[in-house]
Amino acid sequence: MRNLILLANFFPYGNGEPYLETEVKYYEQYFDRIYICSLQLRKRDLQSRRELPSDKFEVFPVEKAPNYVYLFNSLRVLGNANLYKELWKLGKEKRMSFQRVVRLFVYLSRSYYEAGKIKKWFKRKVTFDNLDCGVLYSYRFEYQPYVGLLIKQVLPNFKIVARGHGFDLYEERHQEHYIPLREYLLENLDKTIMIAQDGVNYLVEKYPVYKEKVILSRLGTMDQGLAILPQSMDEFRLVSCSTVSPIKRIHLIVEALAQIKNIRVRWDHYGDGLLLSDIKCLAVKLLHGNIHWHFHGYVDNQTLMSIYQKKPYHLFLNVSSSEGVPVSIMEAMSFGIPCVATDVGGTKEVIENYKNGILLSSDFKPKELAGWIMLFFKMDEKEYLLLSQTFHYPKNKVFAYQHNLLLEGTIKHFIIWERYYSEKEITDILEKVGFRKITIYRDLLGKNNFTSSS
Repeated sequence: MRNLILLANFFPYGNGEPYLETEVKYYEQYFDRIYICSLQLRKRDLQSRRELPSDKFEVFPVEKAPNYVYLFNSLRVLGNANLYKELWKLGKEKRMSFQRVVRLFVYLSRSYYEAGKIKKWFKRKVTFDNLDCGVLYSYRFEYQPYVGLLIKQVLPNFKIVARGHGFDLYEERHQEHYIPLREYLLENLDKTIMIAQDGVNYLVEKYPVYKEKVILSRLGTMDQGLAILPQSMDEFRLVSCSTVSPIKRIHLIVEALAQIKNIRVRWDHYGDGLLLSDIKCLAVKLLHGNIHWHFHGYVDNQTLMSIYQKKPYHLFLNVSSSEGVPVSIMEAMSFGIPCVATDVGGTKEVIENYKNGILLSSDFKPKELAGWIMLFFKMDEKEYLLLSQTFHYPKNKVFAYQHNLLLEGTIKHFIIWERYYSEKEITDILEKVGFRKITIYRDLLGKNNFTSSS
């Protein structure tokens, strides 16, 4: 029997890790049983649980323990050889500090506690005889893979892999600039999966000896169909979607919009977080009457996709200081919403500057973002139409459009593309329907990206 043991943070409880909602739908194609171990749960998280595809799934919630439990588990850590190897490594690299030592103890203590709970659950619920082979899959690349390696001690025939995103990958995003036991994980995991080429490069540069174990496998989004096109520029409609946290820098969007005074703008933000009340206060303080804004809080992924489908938005904004590869941008682009985003992490792997969106420097000023918003507002309607219906596309493929508006005098022809087409496929189709002259333009911000005349 093929088994999958998924180590997730929260999922399917609460509203964290929304992109697993899509990914889990594919598991049944490859596994007979799927066990989801939901880590770090607090009591409030247990109040809601998302629906899973079938009864092939079983969920084990691992609640966060009181601090004294982790303190007790620290005593067990003292017998772990990896503790002393890591301390020696920190000393050798001259990176030893009290904060990093504490971080290491917490890392190991939490791992032992959660792995112990999971082993007991499997022993009681499943029996290890039914878990003869399968895959241990850690959806994060911080302490969770170490939990997986501890579980693997009783499941020796299992392969074990981990996926790296952003905060769990880049040590610089942590206060101590340190994530414990990186080299140990890379040595003992069968594969480490990065969601962005930027992540692959980062890890391979730091640990080149494990180059063959680090692979690229991107996240993505389902084809939900294309959005209703904005019919007018009378009110310029902006949308953003993220947690409201320091790294997402939503205050910069507020400060940019504060500089726009002569046009009507509507801005919708989807997502909540610790800074939500602060950002609302800032918006009240800075934004003028021409800016209509609304913070919708948390919205589940399916509802958000429905909103994108039905609401016409002119522009999607992302101003994070760090990213993996933002699925939020992929989702917006799949509906034909142009994007302006900061050039951080793997964002440039989704947005090709001046081709299918705009990349801002990570230290951009609000005035610069305001300038780009105004540029999109002032675009010729035909130019915006072509831009708004452009997808991110594979190399050597042309853009696919919902509607390709072909204008020569009074001729208007609409084509709906159902997938990515090569240049030859498109020209062959157009020739068959009677177009005698076909020109392909690749400069997205030029007058047209793909136009044909008959």
